[in-house]
Amino acid sequence: MKLRVLFVDDEPNVLNGLRLVLRSLRDKWHMAFATSAVEALEILDRETFDVIISDMRMPGMDGGDLLAEVQKRHPHMLRIILSGYSDQVMIMKTVKPAHQFLSKPCNHIELQEVVERSMQLRGVLGNEHVRSILSDVEALPSLPEAYQALETELGRENPSLEYIGDIIEQDLGLTASLLKLVNSSFFGLRRHVSSPHQAVVLLGTETVKSLMLIIELVKRFHVKESLHVDATLLWEHSTFTGHLARCIAAKCQKSKDVVDNAFIAGLLHDVGKLVLLTRFEDEYAQVLDLVRNADMYILHAEQQVFGTTHAEMGAYLLALWGLPAPVVEAVLLHDAPGIPAEPGLTALAAVHVANVLDRQMRIVHEGYKVPQFDMEYLKAAGLDQRLAELSELCRELIESDDGKTCIS
Repeated sequence: MKLRVLFVDDEPNVLNGLRLVLRSLRDKWHMAFATSAVEALEILDRETFDVIISDMRMPGMDGGDLLAEVQKRHPHMLRIILSGYSDQVMIMKTVKPAHQFLSKPCNHIELQEVVERSMQLRGVLGNEHVRSILSDVEALPSLPEAYQALETELGRENPSLEYIGDIIEQDLGLTASLLKLVNSSFFGLRRHVSSPHQAVVLLGTETVKSLMLIIELVKRFHVKESLHVDATLLWEHSTFTGHLARCIAAKCQKSKDVVDNAFIAGLLHDVGKLVLLTRFEDEYAQVLDLVRNADMYILHAEQQVFGTTHAEMGAYLLALWGLPAPVVEAVLLHDAPGIPAEPGLTALAAVHVANVLDRQMRIVHEGYKVPQFDMEYLKAAGLDQRLAELSELCRELIESDDGKTCIS
């Protein structure tokens, strides 16, 4: 089945150029072209599309307004802004409705890669209701403490960028939102930014303030009391897993890319639970009942109730936002890695080991069935003989003053 892509640009020459350079994809993509936002919406009323790629600056309804409208009418679609206009106000306007940012002139190979990489996990979620809900998620909720600390620091006459980075690094939602923006092509960076500290330095405090407003940080992260879930423990586990995964990758002398990807994947590995806990409270109560009273692993309970898991949800969301493939893979498979694609320690291996070690040593949630290592995976990856060494690393990290002794 062909991928259906709608291009929108008020300049006919741009659309003609896209038709020409993308002709080789006609066997894989069904493409339509619109010269205005109004025409695009009319086309979408008649036909179903998987992806919309819109110019930013157009007369009448601009690209940001168009994608916001598409988000409401067709939440399943992947939404991409393609523009040469890099004004900060306009960028901020599209942070909310756009999944991806591409700048003109855009190489057609890059365009193809971004679209197909972002769509590759669409088949992971067969549940249309879940997919529709996920498609409406613009930003992840954050804990009230993070809002307050960040807002207070940004309100100072000379705010500390390092301290702001520290605050953001403890928060999954803010981390994901900042990394999504700083890694967009509007900022022209030639390498992937994996650190919230780097992101704050590159974006600046004014952009951080704007981003806070755009992603509506006033929406506090609330979990129904009836679920009896301590949200703080989720954040602590995710943060610790990220730091431990990074330490594991560093100890195994992996490259900086692997170390950074391990950290980000570890930090975000349970990001799908945020969606479940905040968007599906009643259904998730059934999951927790199975976990607490039927001795089921949480992954199996989620599969039974939703037909999908928090790992698949998280990976799908991060793929839409264009995070690196190793990060998406690690989030998707962190509980059940399967057969390794390559020997040795990868971001996935580091996150799998870190997640299990933390759950085993700290017993994050009383009453939950403790996960076990996928020993076949670790053996195939050549890591089964290093578990004692990595366990000791985890103990040292737990006993350290702040849990970050190996983080440079």
